[in-house]
Amino acid sequence: MENFIDQIIKNLSANGFPQKKVSLPTEKMYEIADSKGLSLNKVLDELREKKMIGSEIGPEKIIFSMEKFENQEDMYAKAQEMMSQMSPEEMQKMQEMVQNMTPEQREQMMEQARKMGML
Repeated sequence: MENFIDQIIKNLSANGFPQKKVSLPTEKMYEIADSKGLSLNKVLDELREKKMIGSEIGPEKIIFSMEKFENQEDMYAKAQEMMSQMSPEEMQKMQEMVQNMTPEQREQMMEQARKMGML
């Protein structure tokens, strides 16, 4: 499932996500998930729970967007929950990713966090 999730995130990013909402074809997404022996609904739940990526399934398209939080307490609780579920390897990978960012990439990440109300 992780490989499929990573592929979805890669496709979303290539189309302007998370700054923009991005849609992918509903039928094709179900077909790909099925060919991998996965339930697309479970994949979408996993995206929402672990990656904070929301989705709206329509007849033609699935629209992906960053989850919105009612207040900062909800956001911090979700972030803490996500981090508590990460393995030491995942935490190390995330730390390395941030360390390997250019100053411009870090600033862009901080700006996105500000826009989302995280800072």
